[in-house]
Amino acid sequence: MAAYSKTVRLTLTAVLIALIGLLVLQALGYGVGFAIDPESGVNEFGYEEPTVVENLTVALVGLLGVGMVGIAALLVLSAILVWRAIPAGAYVAMMIGGIYVLSGLCAFRAEWWWDANFYTFTGALLIVLSAAVRWLQVQESRANAAGS
Repeated sequence: MAAYSKTVRLTLTAVLIALIGLLVLQALGYGVGFAIDPESGVNEFGYEEPTVVENLTVALVGLLGVGMVGIAALLVLSAILVWRAIPAGAYVAMMIGGIYVLSGLCAFRAEWWWDANFYTFTGALLIVLSAAVRWLQVQESRANAAGS
């Protein structure tokens, strides 16, 4: 039974790390562009090119880019910790999953359907996979402690 549990944990860990990798690429793909050139990033939000771009709009898009790069860094940290079976990795991934779900709900409100579905689905998946990996880590450590 313990070998089966370990196989499931390793498989779920690999799937979780693959999902984290996808989210890192997505966050960096948008975040770096928004941080470096926020003025051209204004078009990304589904609006026609405004004739006058207010400084606050450009600043907010740049700040969003910095935030996305920060999320990418946290996701990389989470992946490293999950790979090493350190409990904080799963908790960081769950927290980021919650941020993604909230971002998806905000996108639903703005009627950005593709973004809303992407963030809500990947955030929920990140939470569920992280919780499952953490639960299996606890079960495996309890089994090891009982067997010692």
